[in-house]
Amino acid sequence: IGRLSAAFNEMTDSLRTARQIQNDFAANVSHELRTPLTSVKTMTETLRSGAADDLEVRDMFLETVESEADRLIRLVNDLLLLSRADSHVLNLQAQPVCLAELVSAQIKPIAARTANPIITDIPEDLMVLVDRDRIAQVLINVLDNAVKYSRPEGKITISARVSDPTHYQISIRDEGIGIGAADLARIGQRFYRTDKARSRAQGGSGLGLAIASALVEAHGGRLWLESVEGAGTAVHFLLPKN
Repeated sequence: IGRLSAAFNEMTDSLRTARQIQNDFAANVSHELRTPLTSVKTMTETLRSGAADDLEVRDMFLETVESEADRLIRLVNDLLLLSRADSHVLNLQAQPVCLAELVSAQIKPIAARTANPIITDIPEDLMVLVDRDRIAQVLINVLDNAVKYSRPEGKITISARVSDPTHYQISIRDEGIGIGAADLARIGQRFYRTDKARSRAQGGSGLGLAIASALVEAHGGRLWLESVEGAGTAVHFLLPKN
């Protein structure tokens, strides 16, 4: 009876935690949607009240409306992807992919807009069995964070090594601001940001690492972080060998 009572208590606690996570997620989604929608509504009302007569003001407001609409589209697409990952319906198209070539393709547009040197240490013959587009998204999400939180001209390194007989470990390291111990445990939770104001100003929703982790897990791997505050962060993830 004692063991049965303890099991019921544990189950009740788990249900309570799951309900709280669900409530928090719904509140975060509502907040993220409300901000751009409020901006679009305000801009539209201002234009209707006569601001459209000033061409310079009109163009500025329309540019803002377009930007916020793009932000909404990105958020909805991210939420849809996470929902599909949770339901195990991503329908991955796994095929042999040269990791060095895939990484190089994702680096080019990012390197063009940052002063941070991006260095790769990946064997040219290393092949992984993955959905190319999904792992490209993982790389982009992780690299975007590395650039955002690196110190000016801090080096970003991408490397790969054998992890076990069936997986390679890919590591992306930066020389940025790092993550404090209190935040590190929560990194990857949906909508969680270490610096909420700064991340939102840069267009972040707090879903990037959550999506990356979900996509890696869909391939049978896992993603984790190591970080020292003030000394940089390393994001590691496992991908299946071809």
